[in-house]
Amino acid sequence: MFKNFKSKYTMALLNRLTVLFFSSLLLVSCVADETDDLVDARDQFLGNWNVSESCSKDAYSVSITKDPSNSSQVLIQNFWNTGNCSNYPYAIVAGNSLFIPKQDICDNAFEVDGNGSMSKETITWDYSVNDGADLFNCVATYTRP
Repeated sequence: MFKNFKSKYTMALLNRLTVLFFSSLLLVSCVADETDDLVDARDQFLGNWNVSESCSKDAYSVSITKDPSNSSQVLIQNFWNTGNCSNYPYAIVAGNSLFIPKQDICDNAFEVDGNGSMSKETITWDYSVNDGADLFNCVATYTRP
């Protein structure tokens, strides 16, 4: 009789330990992982930039800001040395790359499109500008002042 009691007690203890072990695994697997998902890919492009461009002999600067209406876009003020237009172009950010979809800027005075990429604090651009009379294919380099 004592042997039967000891066996039941041992089995009950093993069952409880097994449940406790698997419960602890379940709880550990539910802990949220901390990642860098909160980093905004646009941040590396923000600020003022000096521009060297194949289509212009003038040196000028641009300012890149976050587009408040779209979390994957930036706005480029003074793009193509247009001054303070009422609507300057937006670019879509994907990692270290920028994409300017075809769009009209400066009250439809210019149509622009192109792409750029960031490498070592320099943005290299390849884009076109149509002013209604001529099509300009430009290469530009943006560097920090």
